[in-house]
Amino acid sequence: MITDEQVFNKLRRLDVDDLLILSLLSEKCRSSEISKFLYLTPPAVTHRSNKYINIFGSEIFIAVGQRKVLSDVGKVLADKAKKALCIFMEVPEDFSFTQYFNREIPKTEVE
Repeated sequence: MITDEQVFNKLRRLDVDDLLILSLLSEKCRSSEISKFLYLTPPAVTHRSNKYINIFGSEIFIAVGQRKVLSDVGKVLADKAKKALCIFMEVPEDFSFTQYFNREIPKTEVE
């Protein structure tokens, strides 16, 4: 049986970008979209996905065709990642990171 300390030690290996990627994956974003949102290369997002597999095991993703999507275990993990981000950012739990990254960024005038 896995202890709370073991789970905590696994979660400590994630950084803010990892939390964002997991949250965006839970919102059905593709890796290419995530890489644009976070200014990462697609291989960097894939590397992060492999990091999650190394930390939590392959059961967090399931193969659907050539894509990997979050399994039920992965969805629970992504939900916890989103809750942590919402606490960090002081936004409501129904906050959509996809909408946040897709928003129109206003142009600022240079003085």
